[in-house]
Amino acid sequence: MVSPSDENPEAALERQMARQREAEHRVKNTLQLISSIVMLQGRRVSDDTARQALRAVQLRVAAVSVAHRRVTWSDDSEEVELSGLVREIVGDLAGSAGREGVDIELDLESVHIPGRHGAPVALLVSETVSNALRHAFRDGAAGRIRVGLRRTQDGFELSVADNGVGMDPAAPKTGFGLTVAQLMAQQLRGRLEITSGQPGVRITVSVPMDNDAQRA
Repeated sequence: MVSPSDENPEAALERQMARQREAEHRVKNTLQLISSIVMLQGRRVSDDTARQALRAVQLRVAAVSVAHRRVTWSDDSEEVELSGLVREIVGDLAGSAGREGVDIELDLESVHIPGRHGAPVALLVSETVSNALRHAFRDGAAGRIRVGLRRTQDGFELSVADNGVGMDPAAPKTGFGLTVAQLMAQQLRGRLEITSGQPGVRITVSVPMDNDAQRA
């Protein structure tokens, strides 16, 4: 039997990566279990507000699960390609919302980030797009949501803009979803801005990255 100290560097690296993949698999299974429990709890709740809150939790867990599923390994590092992640999460949200007449346009550049940043970005996408789907178009009104992702000189920029009812300038921007988005932006050392789209609302998140952390 070969001891770890006798392994060549290539074998040791492969063994480490195998352990990482096994750990990721366990995380995915755990997230799926949590999602199933939340869904079951939602079916037992009669209050509509509580049911919506549980559904929002389920969507957040699903977004994090997508981030873990999108992690790929390269040598001794792991990364996430963001355009695929954004596309999958937005597709899930659109299907879940069931909002006919609301078109979602995607304008996405290919951006690679370290794997550890995947979950915060996934939650940013989930919260901002969900916010637009829930609040931008009242009484079943039709509209458009545009999700953009582009590389910048020092990182990347994620934007979600709608042409809906807009936001009352006097209203506090303290909804729970926006609070989560702000926290995720801070975790990424980024900046979140909310501006009037005239009509609608535009949310922009600018995230700095190391030069070797993003690539086409």
